[in-house]
Order: sequence, then structure tokens, then C-alpha cells
Amino acid sequence: MNYGWSGSIQEFLEVSLDSFLQSLQRTTHDASTSQIKAWTDSFHKLQKLFSTFPHVNASLIFEYQLIRGGGRRPDIILLIENHLIVIECKSYNAVSQAEFIQTSLYVRDLANYHSEVLAHEANVSGILLLTGDTSDRVTRDPSHNIFIASPIGLARVIQKAIKENHHPVLSVSDFLSGQYQPSPSVLEAARSIMKNEELPRVRALHSSNFESVHETIQSIIHHAQTYHEHHLVLVTGVPGAGKTYLGMLVAHEFDNAVYLTGNGPLVEVLQDTLQNETFVQSLYNYKMEYLKHERTPHEHIIIFDEAQRAWDANKVDASLERTAVGRRQLSEPDIIMNIATQNKRWSVTIGLVGEGQEIYSGEEGGLPLWNQAVKDKNVIVHYKDPASLFQHATHISKEDNLHLNTSLRSHTALNYSNFVSNLIEGNFLEALTFTQELDASHFHLRITRDLDKAISMINNLYTDDFKTAGVVYASGRDYQKQVPVLPWSLRYEKPSKIVQFYNKPDSEYHCKTLNYAITEFQSQGLELDFAILHWDDDFYIKDGEWRGQHFQKNVENPFQIKRNAYRVNLTRGRDGIIVYIPSKSILDETWYTLTKTLQIPEL
Repeated sequence: MNYGWSGSIQEFLEVSLDSFLQSLQRTTHDASTSQIKAWTDSFHKLQKLFSTFPHVNASLIFEYQLIRGGGRRPDIILLIENHLIVIECKSYNAVSQAEFIQTSLYVRDLANYHSEVLAHEANVSGILLLTGDTSDRVTRDPSHNIFIASPIGLARVIQKAIKENHHPVLSVSDFLSGQYQPSPSVLEAARSIMKNEELPRVRALHSSNFESVHETIQSIIHHAQTYHEHHLVLVTGVPGAGKTYLGMLVAHEFDNAVYLTGNGPLVEVLQDTLQNETFVQSLYNYKMEYLKHERTPHEHIIIFDEAQRAWDANKVDASLERTAVGRRQLSEPDIIMNIATQNKRWSVTIGLVGEGQEIYSGEEGGLPLWNQAVKDKNVIVHYKDPASLFQHATHISKEDNLHLNTSLRSHTALNYSNFVSNLIEGNFLEALTFTQELDASHFHLRITRDLDKAISMINNLYTDDFKTAGVVYASGRDYQKQVPVLPWSLRYEKPSKIVQFYNKPDSEYHCKTLNYAITEFQSQGLELDFAILHWDDDFYIKDGEWRGQHFQKNVENPFQIKRNAYRVNLTRGRDGIIVYIPSKSILDETWYTLTKTLQIPEL
């Protein structure tokens, strides 16, 4: 049973305290003394409140568990008329940022991911109920759709909600029989694929073109197989739009397909999550099979993650010099297209392109490397705008349905990727137009110069559940950061440090301990539910423009690589992100721009 107690208002007024507590304790087996005391306080206050509405047609659900929601339980759900009201009870009169955000996230999750709430088009809102407040207080934050109310204030809200004396649009039985299907993380999506489960039918997916992109790729594969052709398909997308999920989905549903990534941390974490080392493979091992052992892998469908970050020939040769292979003057796209076309009647190479995410040296050649790789290979190229880029293609097919246009990572904050893009590019006034929409869509961006305050909010936000939270920052001058970077794993260490960071809650290295931070090299392709971005003096605003220092070496455009590192880290949080800016004079203009010009709320 995924709730503690449920029933009509009349049934709640008749139930005894002992019976009520027994019902709640059956679901929450390890309830603490303080929890039982809080339940008792809420029981008495709500019985007194609803005794003034003894005949209202409404129902209550206590301690409803959000299945696949990290173990989270809203205190109370009130179903009245066409409203679903999430009530979080507080025994004190001050409300913290964490409690405000927590209630907002409950509203978001039930409004967007519960099948019966969606089917009945119920209006979802939230109330922070201050049970010890004896005033008639009720205030509403319209951007969050959250009330802060005393018990008397809650009575005023209920009175306003009552229009006619009839049964609620959404009944208790309907609600409890419904399915809660949140937007999955990368790791959850990978598990679903391996179990042949469908991606949850969430609003973010419906408002995107994910399915049409998927169908386009399926059609190209079937065409290539039927007519014995070689195809290169380049799929672009905003950060968090589902490129990784799409690639894994195609790799799983077709025989002779492989998903390759040069992202070592992603390979390790996914292989540990799935307990499978063949579904997702290391790009390095795959290409070495071809270069060192001169064996052409058999797959006809090759999915190449982060195709814009493919290494150029110099970077490949530099890595080969550490082996017995020797220099080959082949880029990674050259190697992959050789594997795809040699001794095969047909092939489809799918390049997943994350825009503006090149963060390593040797990755700046981008898509032009793929143009060189298809030269003289009789390859048909599919891309959203290929005319000026792929002169060496046998045929160019411009595809409208190869760009994933909506971020799934940040749930309903569909404008967040636009905000990040404008912020990082220095279009501050344009970014401002998106800032004010974030809280309304229940994505929470905050800023502070007090790291302890950020850590405290995270600890209070995710307490007894399985949500993930952690610290991220751009690499460079790691020693001057206040949270140490996650150390390298020892040779043959299992599980590795990065696996412990994401997958092992009992480890001292787990993200939620906030003992260690990860850089863009460890965070890219993965995600946290809430992130603290430790900003620093390597990327700052001076005279209204972005400047940088402490750059990565041996790159063509070090400033762009630094910019991309911040772009990546700004998109790691699914529920929200706290930007921590240390009190350094070089960062004062950055702080002023983000708080005053962009109006990012302070903690």
C-alpha cells in the first residue's frame, strides 16, 4: 500500500487517533517519536478545522508515496471539487527555502506525472500549513502556486474552493489507482530499456518531438537495410533533450547495434547500473579492436555519443603513441566510418550531437571531421542543415525531424536551456526573459555567496529519500575550491569512485554527502536531482562581458572550452541548481549581473 490513511472528510472526523496512527505506521514502519508527534498534532488541528465543514464532499490522503519518486511522501493530499491540494504541515511559523521548494516539487510532480490527475485535468496547488499559527494568515505566491496558511487560513482556502456541494471530480479510488510516472533520469531510462519498458508518457515528452525523431531514425535504418546503403545520421539536441536515451533505445531495439561513448564516467556508471558491460561500450576499446588487432567489429548500426566531440587525428595519434599501434593519421570519425563501410552491404552510423559541449582538447574539430570521414565512401548524410557542411556526401538529406527540441532533464522547466544558452553567450537581457518563468514551471534556480547555506538547503530538501544532490565545478585550479574534487580511482578499484559518487549511497564518496565535487569531465552525460555549482574566478563578467582564465592547455579556443564547461555544469540539475559565487572581488560584477540584471533569487 502506497499511502497511510485515506477517506472522506466524514470518515476522517470519525476515526480515532489510535486507529489513524496505526494506519500511518503500517506504511512508515520506522516512524520516529518526532514524526508521530507531528502526525498527532496535524490530526487534532485538521479534525478541528474540518469539523466546521462536516458535510463537504472532499477526501484526504495521508502520506501518499510517490512511487519512483525517491521515497518522497507529501504529508496530505486534499481532493475537493476539481482541485488537488498538496498540504505540507509545519509546527513552526517560519518557512525555509527548502520547504518552499519541496512543496513546489510535489505540485509539479503530481500535476505532470500522475495519470489520473492528468486525465481529470485537476487543478493542482500546494499549501504550507503552519499548524501552530493562531492567526487567519493566508498568503499566496502566484509564481509557485503555493499558499502559506494557518489552519484558519486553510479554512478560507477551502471555503473558496467549494462551489457546489457535489463529489470531487477526482475521487480517492481514481487517484490511488492511477500511475505516477515521472520523467526518468538517464540511469532510470537505461534500466527501463533493459526491461523493455516504455518511457513514461509525461507532458515533457508530449511537448517534445522525441517520438518523431525516433521514428525518423527507424525509417532510415529500415531503408538502409532494404536497399543496401550506407547512411550517416546526425541527431542534434539541447542539453537534456534525451539524446543518450534515444541512442540506447535504438541500440537495444535493433540487432547488430552498439552504443559507443568516449565518456568514461558514463560508461562506468551505466555498466554498474545495468550490471551489463556489452550494452554500452567504451569508444576507446572499440576503436582499439580495429586499430590494434585489425579486426572490424561486426555491428551494422553504430551509435556514437557526443559526435561533435570526436577526436581529431592528432589527438588519436597522441593516444596511440602510448601503445604499440603507432601513428595512423585517422580521426575518430575516420575510424568509425571505416568500420561502418568496410566489407558490409549496409550500415547506419548515428551521431548524437550535443551543441556547445566540447570540453576536451582534440574535440574542437567538431562536425567537419565527419565530412572528411565520409569522403569516397558512398555515404548518404542526414542532418538538419547539411548543405554547407557535407560536400563529400554521396547524397544529402535535410531532415526536419533530427533535432530534439525540448529538455526532458529539467522536467517542466522547458525554457531553462534557453536561459542557460543566453546566459553563457552573454545575452543577459534575453536571459532575463526566461528567468522569471523558471519558478512558475517548478524549476528552482537560486544563488548565494554562502556555501554553508547552500549545503544546508540541500540537506533539508532531500532528507529520507533517494534523490541525488551534489557539487559540480569547472576544472582548473581545483585546489582553491572549498569542496575537494572527487579523487581518481585506484587501479582495478571496484566500484570506481565515480560509480560510488552516483550509485553507492553508503559510500563516503556518494554525491549526497557533499564531501566531494565533480568537474565537467565527470558530470557530462550524467545528472543530479539538485546541483550546487561552485562558480569561480576562471569565468567572470567584466565590463558587461564574460572573461576567463586558468584555461585548459593544448586547445584551439581555450575560452570557448571554458564557456562550454560552465554550460555543461549549469544543466546538471533536474529539480534545480544553486549557484555558489565565492566572495572574491573579481566575481563582484558577476554576482551583481546574476542577482540584479537577471534577478536570480538569493537563498
